[in-house]
Amino acid sequence: MTQQIQLTLDGSKEPSAREVNRLITAELKSAKRSAQAKRASTGAGLSVLERVQQRYKKNPKAQMAMFFSEFTLRAGTGRARPVSERTRTVYADELIRMLDELREIRAGVQDIGEIGKNHAVKLIKNWGSKGQAASTIQNKISILRRFLTFIGKDSAIPKGQDLKTWLNQQGVTAPVTRQNIPTESKAWDENQVDLHKVLAELRKESAITAMQLEVQAAFGLRMKESIQLNPQAADCGTFLRVVHGTKGGLPRDVDFEDEPVMREWQRDVLERAKLYAQQNRKGTLSLQGKRLDQSKAHFYYQCRKVGITRDQLGVTAHGLRHQYAARRYARLSGMGAPVTRNAPLIVTDEVRSADLAAREQVSRELGHFRPDITLTYTGSLPMMEKGRRQRIRDWVERTEENAEFQSAIKDAGVESVWMAGRFAMGLEVDSTEKFRLIVQTVSRQPLEGDARFMLKQRLMGMYDRAIDLSEHFEEGVPDDAFELMVR
Repeated sequence: MTQQIQLTLDGSKEPSAREVNRLITAELKSAKRSAQAKRASTGAGLSVLERVQQRYKKNPKAQMAMFFSEFTLRAGTGRARPVSERTRTVYADELIRMLDELREIRAGVQDIGEIGKNHAVKLIKNWGSKGQAASTIQNKISILRRFLTFIGKDSAIPKGQDLKTWLNQQGVTAPVTRQNIPTESKAWDENQVDLHKVLAELRKESAITAMQLEVQAAFGLRMKESIQLNPQAADCGTFLRVVHGTKGGLPRDVDFEDEPVMREWQRDVLERAKLYAQQNRKGTLSLQGKRLDQSKAHFYYQCRKVGITRDQLGVTAHGLRHQYAARRYARLSGMGAPVTRNAPLIVTDEVRSADLAAREQVSRELGHFRPDITLTYTGSLPMMEKGRRQRIRDWVERTEENAEFQSAIKDAGVESVWMAGRFAMGLEVDSTEKFRLIVQTVSRQPLEGDARFMLKQRLMGMYDRAIDLSEHFEEGVPDDAFELMVR
């Protein structure tokens, strides 16, 4: 730090207090990063490894249990702190199960220090052969990778795309990539669930749970964050400071929205939350005298009572966080989120630019700090485009490649036919939506009554849905329609 300041002093201009403070802050941040890197550095557990292997020779399960009882497992993100006892136990139990699996597939080890790259390949291949979910496999790989880093083998298991490439080279096709990007919105409004109607029912069962849920809807909070929220302390006038219950222990600020009606609702929610929190001597929205786990259990129990589950209303409490993300995305980008019904129909460079800027902001408000994570809530433009193209192709195949469709069109005297509406846009449609078709006869005259009736009946039988049939008499192509080939 002294050297950096001296370099500035050697110049012709003496540094200002602000410049000195900036240098000191940069130095402190650098020191913090170095300390974090040291905590998570390769070989941090080598001394513990040596002791456990000496204590329990050729007993890998006992070695693993002792390793995690003695080694200080640090949190990967957030403030410098050891992980919880529960996380430590999860790591130990999972790795001990891996030792059993290695023995079952005849790749067992006598000492845990022997575990390496070849064992990782065999385990991943075994998990894939058992049909385990991609998210499950990814969690196991993360635990195994971190353990190998502790014992000095940080390069044993690659990350990201390198992992997939490496596994392919080893002949392993296990599904090791999570698919977290939704193609259907989990937001309440997109699933036709009325928040205020549900809140009215929930207040009859538990007023505090209803308040927690409404805070989640207004500010996009996680359930744990709403339970531990101190509304009075969090109110910073133009923004809400979320400190407790955040992922990784990282505090964040959530701005009040600039749209007047929404901002007024947020303010109303926060003021009412303060009144509820006064009933708790800690000033939080949790139940008085209850532990966090008890408050969480109470929250989920009350939500189930009023149907806030996938099986009943088709949504969960976390869907309100999705709704907040989509609302903020729309406000910031000027367009609907890719996962919603109001998503842009044409993706231009301007749309992509607006998408990225909105996701960066929404990511910060949600407490993730990586725009890609926001895709879990908003959906993805490339995925949206891909899905729409596939849906259009599916309907083209069901028409152009359908001999019965072609026969019905020709028998009615139709020369040209277009697919229109949501079908032509490649949007998702349910079974109740009418299949919209526009037809044009050879004579450019309206279809005769019987011909029109018979065509609609035949098409309804083919596609098991109502048909919206209209006619086009002018030259050229109807607006926003997709022309189908008449063979």
